[in-house]
Amino acid sequence: MLDISDLRGVQGEFSTMKTGQTGLNLIKAYEGLRLTAQAEPALPDGERLWSVGYGHRKTAAQGMTVTEKEAARLLADDIGPIEGLIQSTVRCPLNQNEHDALVSLIFNIGEENFRRSTVLAKLNDGDKLAAADAIERWSRARVDGRLVKLDGLVRRRAAEKSLFLMPTDAELVVPTSEISPAAECDGAIREAAEVTNAPLFDFDAFRRSRDKNLTPEEREMRLQALFHAQQALTGDPSKMIISKAEEREDIGVTIGAAVAGLMILFVIGLSGVLLIDQSWPGLLTPLGLDAAMMDRVHAELPLWLMGAGGVAFYFIAYVIAKRASRHSMKRRRAVEVARVYGRS
Repeated sequence: MLDISDLRGVQGEFSTMKTGQTGLNLIKAYEGLRLTAQAEPALPDGERLWSVGYGHRKTAAQGMTVTEKEAARLLADDIGPIEGLIQSTVRCPLNQNEHDALVSLIFNIGEENFRRSTVLAKLNDGDKLAAADAIERWSRARVDGRLVKLDGLVRRRAAEKSLFLMPTDAELVVPTSEISPAAECDGAIREAAEVTNAPLFDFDAFRRSRDKNLTPEEREMRLQALFHAQQALTGDPSKMIISKAEEREDIGVTIGAAVAGLMILFVIGLSGVLLIDQSWPGLLTPLGLDAAMMDRVHAELPLWLMGAGGVAFYFIAYVIAKRASRHSMKRRRAVEVARVYGRS
């Protein structure tokens, strides 16, 4: 039987790990080197913070300058407490890359945020893959009071996740040269019958109470349905999967636009004939449009214009109505997706 003291010894061995050069380089790359203190964005309470070196804030002040060597020393001082935090909070063994990735993450998001993060919770649950995925959640910041995703944070989180998942030389790496991912990994791969037959989604099948335990198969079905619903709502024709009703609306829009376009071309052609007859009398006679025919055209012109205009107006209104109907279907589907999310 394994003694508890043995487990504590293992934890102690891993948690006292120091940040390696890879982790330091990662922090330096994304923090940047400031030899002269620069002002940070003001806090909500109006307090102004300063940073110098590689993101050092604790003792930074206006007018403070450092050398590159001093900046490296300040960085080492800053990550010391972070290493202590990892030692006291993480309850699973970490390799060097995992440790360094966490140091960079905590350096950026702050110690208190890490204590309350899903990253730490998943680590202590023993689910390192989920912890790696949770790293990417920390890619938003408040800009002018709004929570937005920032390119710099997205890239930094991606680098930290990549480092976290990168195995060390001492670890066993499972070769994947002879292993191909299953087609089901991509929720966009569907059977032809699922694409062509309506309805596309059976939302009632996914409306389940919050406290019900779902089987892995049910969870997979839920995720695939939500994936396709989101793709359909993006409006990207290359990814959109529509129902039969929506397909009929789209066909109606196409036909209506084509007929309205033909009527407009008829009016343009008629105008051209009248202009040629007025400018060069007799030019159209070889085509059968003699003086008697042109007199008839002039006599019936108001009727023709009214007919062509009426047909064009009808089909333009038809197109607008079809587009409105299509938009209404899309809004109803968005509501259904929201309901599924609310009950998932």
